[in-house]
Amino acid sequence: MPRVLVVDDDPVAVRRIQDLLRGEGAFETVGATSVAEAVERAAGAEVALVGLRVAGPGVDDGLALIAALQRTDPLLEAVVTTSAADVDGSERARAAVGPVRHVLRSVEADELAPRVHALAERRRLRRQIADLEGQLATRDQALVAERSQLQRASAELAATHGSLATATERLVHAEQLAAVGRVVTGIAHELTEQLALINYAEALKSKVARDPELVELADVIVRAQKRLAAMVDEIRDFAAAGDDRRGLSRQPSDLAAVVDEALAIIGYDRDVRRRRLVRQWQARPIVELDHDKFSQVVVNLVSNAALATRPGDEVTLRIDVDDDRARLVVVDRGVGMPPEVLARLGEPFFTTRGDRGSGLGVGICMRIVEGHGGTLRFTSAEGEGTTATVTLPLITAEGGI
Repeated sequence: MPRVLVVDDDPVAVRRIQDLLRGEGAFETVGATSVAEAVERAAGAEVALVGLRVAGPGVDDGLALIAALQRTDPLLEAVVTTSAADVDGSERARAAVGPVRHVLRSVEADELAPRVHALAERRRLRRQIADLEGQLATRDQALVAERSQLQRASAELAATHGSLATATERLVHAEQLAAVGRVVTGIAHELTEQLALINYAEALKSKVARDPELVELADVIVRAQKRLAAMVDEIRDFAAAGDDRRGLSRQPSDLAAVVDEALAIIGYDRDVRRRRLVRQWQARPIVELDHDKFSQVVVNLVSNAALATRPGDEVTLRIDVDDDRARLVVVDRGVGMPPEVLARLGEPFFTTRGDRGSGLGVGICMRIVEGHGGTLRFTSAEGEGTTATVTLPLITAEGGI
């Protein structure tokens, strides 16, 4: 049963929220009316509901108290509460934590309980991810140790038998094992990045149908979940031998609309949110697209552009038509790439991002675009940025390609 800490300088507000949650029969609650009480009683809490106006020595308001509690327990999930009369405070709270993590004191159980359930589930998933990453780190250490042993064994074989071929085979095997470890680490990292998008879909979609803002957020999350599942399928396909590829479910589509949908998903990414995305739709060509798979291409290209630039930089997306081809261009003015790196884009497991990348993203995107009958090309120069250009066949007036 999730343990919830309720903090407010108004004891009546604390008791009301505790009664709402206890009435659901699925929460254990503990109340506090001061900073000192909150710090003392926070141990074991999974979710904290903190009044904005709570203050104390060294703590200016509820936001500062949440930050202090999360320094002790980084996995603690939190919601800021304000009174309906505190208009300025409510606006400040929403600006700081977002509308999903802000509620009024007058909130009812049918709205509050799903949020608290979702936050408790998010905490559980974050802890599970942390545990998995710990296991992966341990396995990576074992792989490094095994590689070291293989290298020593190779040196001994070279010294005693002169068998460089045998030593080389064992070193290659160790490299393959290390590559597998990097792929698994990359998948875990990608899942962690997407975790922020899967917080509330199941709980909120059915519980808050009367709140259009939350329903819209839940719809975005559902689309992101589909994209993530498709991405994992592509990784499996990429690793599989042979030409057994999953078919694309294509349909006539407005290219600009599909790109806009993908940008709505990636817009929740922390790095992308800190860049300025500039749309230049010079045309709205109709092409045949598998929405999920092509959204994956857009998300990958925009994410890469964001990672190559600094916060506040501009990333430009342009759509136009060239003869019988639709064209999507993604331009950044970031660090760029030297020719030797540019030449290896799309090569399996090649990455310049260390453990943050699996080295499969660009290759997967190329395969998806080629599956649509298109091309994906890159141009880049160090210190000047990178341009990614996707071309796709237009649907003709007769309905063909």
